[in-house]
Amino acid sequence: MSMRRYLSIALVSIMVLSLVLVGFGSIAVAKYPEKMITWIAIFKAGGGTDRWARVMSSAAVDHFGQPWHVVNIPGADGIVGWKEALKRPADGYTIVQGSSTPVIALLREEKPPIDPYNIKIVCYVSAFRAILVSKSDAPWATWEGLKEYAKKNPGKLTVGGTTSLLMGQANLFDQVGIKATLVPYDSTADSVADFLGGHIDTASVTGSVAGTIVPEEAVAVVNTSEIPIKGKGFEDVPDATDLGYEGMAFPRWIGVHPDTPDEIVEFISEKMGSLLQDKSVVNLIKKMGEEIIFIPYPEAKEAYKKMVEGMKRAIKLL
Repeated sequence: MSMRRYLSIALVSIMVLSLVLVGFGSIAVAKYPEKMITWIAIFKAGGGTDRWARVMSSAAVDHFGQPWHVVNIPGADGIVGWKEALKRPADGYTIVQGSSTPVIALLREEKPPIDPYNIKIVCYVSAFRAILVSKSDAPWATWEGLKEYAKKNPGKLTVGGTTSLLMGQANLFDQVGIKATLVPYDSTADSVADFLGGHIDTASVTGSVAGTIVPEEAVAVVNTSEIPIKGKGFEDVPDATDLGYEGMAFPRWIGVHPDTPDEIVEFISEKMGSLLQDKSVVNLIKKMGEEIIFIPYPEAKEAYKKMVEGMKRAIKLL
């Protein structure tokens, strides 16, 4: 057999095999899901991520047609669970639920174990806003007042909060040219206690925490995210986009192996959207004091990219 004929036969064989594999792949996508889905919560049982997973899993079979097996794989700020998800097949049967915490941890590493983009973001189920709160009688109790004070007293204003929430302040302040002293805390509760006790000037808190102290004990100065906040005491609070800047929100994201077919990702996103409208899920999330903010694929993918790039800039300021 001539070399030319041999190469022709080999080429045809490869093409046929490729078509067969594509066909099998299409069939697998069309039948998805055929079995139980493993849902990896990357933090320990009892935390916020775990509670969300348990609540959503209670209605999973009604929307996905298959139940979820929720597995907690904590460690290294959520990176251990993330790495485990990457070891499993890219077939949509392993879904990981994360937050901004492991992203921050990865960005702080000189040689991170995985890249923060090594995930295909399916959707957001919620997001934290970083709300800056102040005592009502302080000169920085309004956005204009804060800018004026910071300009006259660079670095003197103190802002307390967890690392992720301070990211929101750092991101906005950097764009505006405000210099403040950012004070990291292990928990929002500790930063709020010090704020109310007068040990720090302001605190960066989530929307749900802000709602417990505004307007009785504090006023909201600015919402550093692009997601509006509603309710008593927040009627006139500007958000980053109102001010002409790029905001930063901190999501509860859902992701899969980066090689997962788009058709499966779109299916999961669609079903998550319907699940988060389920009355039982809505009621339970509300009782948790949480808020459903659903962002579907591919919008969530772009929002995640925007967050990571913003964090790369902001983390240098902390």
